[in-house]
Amino acid sequence: MVSVQNIKKTFDKNVVLQDINLTVDKSEVVVIMGPSGSGKSTLLRCITFLEEPDMGIIRLGKTEVKADLKASKKRKSSIRELRQNTGFVFQQFNLFPHKTALENVMEGPIVIKKTDKSIAKEKAIELLEKVGLGDRMDHYPAKLSGGQQQRVAIARALSMEPMVMLYDEPTSALDPELVREVLLVMKQLAKEGMTMVVVTHEMGFAKDVADRVIFMDEGMIVEEGTSDQIFNHPKEERTKRFLRDVSK
Repeated sequence: MVSVQNIKKTFDKNVVLQDINLTVDKSEVVVIMGPSGSGKSTLLRCITFLEEPDMGIIRLGKTEVKADLKASKKRKSSIRELRQNTGFVFQQFNLFPHKTALENVMEGPIVIKKTDKSIAKEKAIELLEKVGLGDRMDHYPAKLSGGQQQRVAIARALSMEPMVMLYDEPTSALDPELVREVLLVMKQLAKEGMTMVVVTHEMGFAKDVADRVIFMDEGMIVEEGTSDQIFNHPKEERTKRFLRDVSK
């Protein structure tokens, strides 16, 4: 499904990702955790080429894109195809402030996929109901809570019918009482078989939902395994120290 091969990334002389290799199978939920600055968010952005890796190959389904600064038409087309098959949910919600929840969710299919407006609207209504916002469709982002806005963002990502959903700390900007409503939506998607890669500090979510947990530090994958292996039987001292710190 998703393959990350030998990905390296530097900003100036700062090495952010060091030879990252990762595969995610269909319907697998992979949680990536680690301290701030460990390269987690950069890895997600490199998967969609929102950040251009210095080296490596990204594969999603049959689409393959190599790190290469040469902007050929074929490469641009491959990146566009990769992005269309990837749903990305950011820390900040990035909704269009002048559009309602419904219009935000309809936008991608209409503009990018050229979906008929009536079909896009029907699908958007279905998705907003799915994330528990059937009664908020006509509300603008300013009239929605942070948790509601993030659920609209999830519905918007789902509207493109992605092969994989990427979440970059989707609850980090939310007040604690709003975190649960977003996590419940994500848990339901996991139960339905959605392939997901989640960068998060929500340890409870990782324990309950993740098929595999990856611990990153200093741009490297330090350790990976099942949630039971990582949380209850970590092998690396750096992983153990991180888990002790977050449990305080």
